[in-house]
Amino acid sequence: MICGRRIATGPARAVPLLSATAAAAGLLLAGTFLTLAAPAQAAPQADVALDSDTLIMTAEIALRRDDCGRASADYVEAARRLTDAKVAQRAADVALDCGQYQTAEQAAARWRQLQPRDAAPLRASMRAALGLYQIDAARSDFEGWMRSNSTAIDQQLQQVADESGVPATLAMLEGVHDRPLQSANGQLAMADLAMDGWNYREALQYAQHALDDGAARGSAQFLLARAHAGLGEADQAVAAATAARQAAPKEQSFADADVLLLLGRDGEARASIESVLSQNPSLHSQAQRRLGLLAFDSGDYDDAQRDFQALLGDRDSAAVAVYYLSLIAERRDDAVTALRGYQLLAGTALEPTARMRAATLLFKHGHSREALQLLGPGPNATPAARVQAEIAQAELLSDGGQADQALARLDDALARAPGHPDLLYQRAIVLEKGGRTDAAIAQLEQLYHARPQDGEIANALGFILADHDRDLGRAQRLIGFALKGEPDNPAILDSLGWLDFRRGMPQAALPLLERAFRLDQDGDIGAHWGEVLWSVGQKARARDAWSRALLADPDNAAVKAAEKRAGAPQLLNPGAGTSV
Repeated sequence: MICGRRIATGPARAVPLLSATAAAAGLLLAGTFLTLAAPAQAAPQADVALDSDTLIMTAEIALRRDDCGRASADYVEAARRLTDAKVAQRAADVALDCGQYQTAEQAAARWRQLQPRDAAPLRASMRAALGLYQIDAARSDFEGWMRSNSTAIDQQLQQVADESGVPATLAMLEGVHDRPLQSANGQLAMADLAMDGWNYREALQYAQHALDDGAARGSAQFLLARAHAGLGEADQAVAAATAARQAAPKEQSFADADVLLLLGRDGEARASIESVLSQNPSLHSQAQRRLGLLAFDSGDYDDAQRDFQALLGDRDSAAVAVYYLSLIAERRDDAVTALRGYQLLAGTALEPTARMRAATLLFKHGHSREALQLLGPGPNATPAARVQAEIAQAELLSDGGQADQALARLDDALARAPGHPDLLYQRAIVLEKGGRTDAAIAQLEQLYHARPQDGEIANALGFILADHDRDLGRAQRLIGFALKGEPDNPAILDSLGWLDFRRGMPQAALPLLERAFRLDQDGDIGAHWGEVLWSVGQKARARDAWSRALLADPDNAAVKAAEKRAGAPQLLNPGAGTSV
């Protein structure tokens, strides 16, 4: 499975246009949800005779026009000419925000030259190195930045991970032995990062060290419980969850239930939630939120709707309740109610997810222009936000069968942000979805050559090779390298399982695919798992796998394709009852 840099929403499915949907689209377009960006204009060619002040001015003009390449180049040239550290800082900030990491590297070096004792240039240099996936260089910069930074170690690590991604951050931290990382809080933060980076064995080690060194027992024990659950070690997971609850009964009231949910023991989890609620009625909202999620994931939409409606008056749960009520409405083909609900989430932490859901729904019902506008960047969006908006719009077009338009959009974005790795990666994904396999492989080969330590690229290239029965030996090496860095990543486990299936080893593939689906209820993974089950004659289990995949992603095209290849009758959409 190709693990994208963004969460996929699933391909759009052609359905009859609802007469009320256009009115709902109008509601969205009139609301605060939608902001339109002015079209970018090409900047004039650079004039080598420009003085430094003019370079700064042209860089800012280019930035306002969304021309990241020109803005970064002009700023770094101005920084080279001047001895003003503020100009070098601005050059580094602009290049980093634009994803122009080689230019950012030059700007950071100039900044360090002008302010050799300042920690900020080291951080910029580290970010540039991580952006280029030059892990050794980043590690050296991080060690210097950490020693000269007074911020708490857990905040430092979270800041780096937020800016540069968890896999690159974890790779950089390997081999760093500075004292702050060895503290209880440092080890606890590392355990959290390892969990986010799909490395549960490392998470166990860090959490145990944190516990031994005096970290908060409730937090450390719950991390141990989650890691054991991810590894399928049920007894250890339940024991650690109980220890977490006993150590911090207020903060970890639902530790047992949450771990049982991770283990897939839904009935026991429900009983545990109800037991906590009976003993402590003040936790009603937290309990009902969990019960609602449990019902939703099981396809019990009536129960889920009742639970979430009861939470609308709770300040801490209202946004989650609105989101899931909207999602239930969407599953029932009630587009008007779904869109109204998504609109209500403007200004909340769930707004980005709600925007994507609303855009997907609008696109599915024929309102492509409004859908694309909804995903567009705001007038004051940063260059990084604009790039993510381009990726979201291209993904929407590609999933809707408009690969050429998606490619045109990405190519236009690359003209303004040349070499941006996220744009190049998404371009490869769009090429593959559009059936242009050779071009997709060539794009990924180019990225892999530039970033051979990037496991995400290695996995994507390995998966495409496996999926198209090309150079399976190399596919195995690429996927194996990716799995070494993230041994519990369900997308990579799925790739390895699919590779085994392509190599004629379905029995070896099954446990990998089953575990991948347990870790991530992803439609594509469920499609693969069901197809392999069907191929070995386990048809009832295959139908169950496909049904569960459709519960997680009712519009998933991979399930339909798997059923067709297997010669199996197509299942019904569990949400709306219509054929998928």
